[in-house]
Amino acid sequence: MDTLKKQLNAECSYRMRDETMDMFLAAMSVVELRAGEPLIDYGALDSNIYILKNGIVRVAYFNGFKELTWAFGTPGTMMGSYYPFYKHEPSFFRFEACCDSVFMKISKPGFVELTRRSHDFAQWVMWMSVEQLWLNEKKLAIVNGDAKERFEALMKNRPEIMEKVSAKVIASYIGITPQYLSYLKRNFSSSRGEVSTDRDDFSSDPDEKR
Repeated sequence: MDTLKKQLNAECSYRMRDETMDMFLAAMSVVELRAGEPLIDYGALDSNIYILKNGIVRVAYFNGFKELTWAFGTPGTMMGSYYPFYKHEPSFFRFEACCDSVFMKISKPGFVELTRRSHDFAQWVMWMSVEQLWLNEKKLAIVNGDAKERFEALMKNRPEIMEKVSAKVIASYIGITPQYLSYLKRNFSSSRGEVSTDRDDFSSDPDEKR
């Protein structure tokens, strides 16, 4: 658990006391998922709160025509669907493991009880929530510009996602075709003197949406 504690401390600017974190983790159970399995699916009334321990998770949604990737979570990320947690309404998002992943789970009643019992824990939850709102705003600054700029920003800021997540999912996050993503990868490798084995054809329209 020591690694997870370090990840949680790195995820939030507020540092929980060790005894508070031990109490939090002791109240959680383990959920293991294979790549592609949902943690929370569309329409689920899952009000649990999760911490990603190992792996990568993506948050996806339908825009009316196709499924798009909204965000990714890496170890230490706290997550849950706000629709069922706050309003007991079906989840709008799908939380899906991008690779074999391990999560820690706590029920909504257990989570709320901890905030009632511990001011330290309540402070951490508040600052973790603010941190996530800040990350949503930061995402708009990072995944911005034309296709090449969006790709390079992801390579610079989230290299672990580029390494472990499928090209199809990454393309939907950036807003390009998987074929054009392959082209950008080849060009990026060439610019660094690396040999790329990716041989897919690329789209004639750099900003063509998937």
